[in-house]
Amino acid sequence: MKKDNRLSWGITLIFFGVLFLLDHLHFIPESAAQYIFEFRNYPIYAGIIFLLTNKNLTIGIVLLVIGLFLRLSDIIQMTRNFSEYVWPLLLIVAGAVLLFGSKKGKR
Repeated sequence: MKKDNRLSWGITLIFFGVLFLLDHLHFIPESAAQYIFEFRNYPIYAGIIFLLTNKNLTIGIVLLVIGLFLRLSDIIQMTRNFSEYVWPLLLIVAGAVLLFGSKKGKR
């Protein structure tokens, strides 16, 4: 096993071990534990660790995509709420560009 892979897997295992130990010792509040220990988040945690510790980003990206795919319904719900603000923000940006945009070519 390559050194990068050993480091990434080692840190991942230590991370999950510490996380579960903190839960069993009741250091994590119940309200936070329901989100932290949701199984759909595990690939995201591992993917972030692999992206930060491994030169080969493939495993990290794959784990992150799997985690995001498992969270797709939540992502869709968040973007549904965000869509209410898209048009007002676009109008504000367009107005700001007109007011403060580049004055090249103007005399």
